[in-house]
Order: sequence, then C-alpha cells, then structure tokens
Amino acid sequence: MMKAVPPESETLTVGAAARRLGIAAPTLRSWERRYGLSPSARSAGGHRRYNGEDLARLRAMMRLVDQGVPTAEAASEVRDRSYAGSSQLVTSATSAAHGPAKAAASGAAPPSRARRTPPSTQVDLFALANAMDAERLTHEVARSLDRYGAVEAWTSRLVPLLVDVGDQWERTGACVEIEHLASEAVAGGLRYHTRRTIQRNRPNETERPVVLACLERENHALPLLALAAALAERGVRIRTLGAATPVTSLSNAVRLIRPAAVFVWSSAPETADRAGLRTLARTRPAYSLVVGGPGWQGGGKPDGWVNSLADAVEALIRAVRPAG
Repeated sequence: MMKAVPPESETLTVGAAARRLGIAAPTLRSWERRYGLSPSARSAGGHRRYNGEDLARLRAMMRLVDQGVPTAEAASEVRDRSYAGSSQLVTSATSAAHGPAKAAASGAAPPSRARRTPPSTQVDLFALANAMDAERLTHEVARSLDRYGAVEAWTSRLVPLLVDVGDQWERTGACVEIEHLASEAVAGGLRYHTRRTIQRNRPNETERPVVLACLERENHALPLLALAAALAERGVRIRTLGAATPVTSLSNAVRLIRPAAVFVWSSAPETADRAGLRTLARTRPAYSLVVGGPGWQGGGKPDGWVNSLADAVEALIRAVRPAG
C-alpha cells in the first residue's frame, strides 16, 4: 500500500533512506565511511537519521555519478553544499515504491522539479491529467510521439509528465487516480504510435528481432514501451514480453525467437535479478544482453548497462546491425 510523503519533522534510518534512493543500505554506509556523507539529523533517542536535505545531497551525487563523474569526486562536489531548500523527504525517481508513474520515469535524466510551462505550441499534458481527460491526454501523447519522435518525446514530454504527477501525489498524499490515468495514457499513446510506425515502416524480416522484458518482480514496463516505439521508428523487429516475465519464460522465448539482442529493465535493486540473467538460455548465433534502469546500479553496473533511452536504442541497433 502506498503512503503519503512524511512530514518535514520525520527522518529516516539507513535502510529507509536507501530504499528511498533506490540503492543498497551497505552502499549508503560505505558512502558515509569513505566520503563523509553522514546523516545530519537525530531521532528522539539520539540515533542518527537522514533528513530531506541529506537525501537531496545524495541524489545530487548520484546524478553526477550517472553522468560519469568518479564517485569520490562527486561526493566532494556535493558534500559541503547546502540543500536546505529540499527539506521534504521526496522520493527519488529511482524508487519503485511510489507508484507506476515515478517508477516508469526512473533512469531518465532528472527533469527540473519546478513545474514546466509548455511552449505555446504545446498542450499542457499535466493539466490534461489533472482534468482526468484520458482520451485527449492519450491523443496528445501520441501526437507528441509523432511530432518529436519517441526518444525526444519520452525525454522532454512524457517523463516530465510522469514525474510531475508523481510529485503531486507525494506532496498531497492524494491524486493517485491521476497518476494511474497518466500512466495508462502514456502507455496507450506509446502502443498506438508503435503500431502505426510498424504499419508505415515495415521492419526487415531478414533481420533478427530484439526481445524486451522485465523480470519476475518488475511490474513497471512503461520504459519498455518507449523503447519499442523508438526501435519501431528505426525499422527494428521487436518482441515485447512486458512486465513480470519469469526468467524461465524469458529463456524459452529466447530459444524460440533467437534474437539479436535481449533488453531487460529494472527500476529498483529488488527487481534486478543478476543471478537470473546468468541462467538465460544461450543461442547460436549469440545475442547481446543489454540492461537498463537504476535497479542495476547497486553493487556495480553489469556489462551491457545503459543509462538512457537513447543509449539503449544505440546499443540495440548495433546488435541488430553490427556493420551499420
């Protein structure tokens, strides 16, 4: 069951803070030991606790690391900065615990938390979501995909929408119906765009396809739909297995399909089944294994990890068309 964002006076233990950030608790303890990123609050009993400013500092560090900055350098960059304006314990977009919209948005470059005012030529998707106008919102999502292409629309229009409705829910503890409506509208628009694109741009049937899946405990599959739309635009054959696919089922599909690549999404560490990946069927010819999402970051990024939708598309295109 989802809970409202805690009040400013509430602080978090190491385990709770790690869950909010989407990382492992030992990683958080290591950062405290090695880089001095210690919790600054205390509970009534005198135990050290993380507050909203601490979490904002850690998120800033994680963004720098994702951009390629060495961990020690990123920690030094954020350690002495003030993040006092972030006293609310707002859940990171890398956490899967706060609804489908924010979990689906994870892994994208974090947009500004301030409400974005769309250019005059764009319809405000956030306003449509709050008006509960599902039909028009789905239409505008599809229109954005047609106008900008899947990668640009996902990054600049759809992820900001998902983050905004997730933030609204966290601030108010209400409006979960708006978050669900927005997620469904984005999913509907992405599926419609993919179908139309495949009809217009028939894939080359001689090329091996790409399989897209989430493993068994991962229920947030919107990034797979965005990736399917982007690959369809490039004429790549796709087989989307979707959310909560057991490893055995994915292995069976791989044996039958014999893809050029397999992409697996994880939004949180608890859904990143590294052991399961190692049991996936091997085929001849071999396929490339590409993984995406913040779930794979804990404990070191595995081979084949990509950091964005654009990077995922590039890696999968290389697997399908190695000489291209």
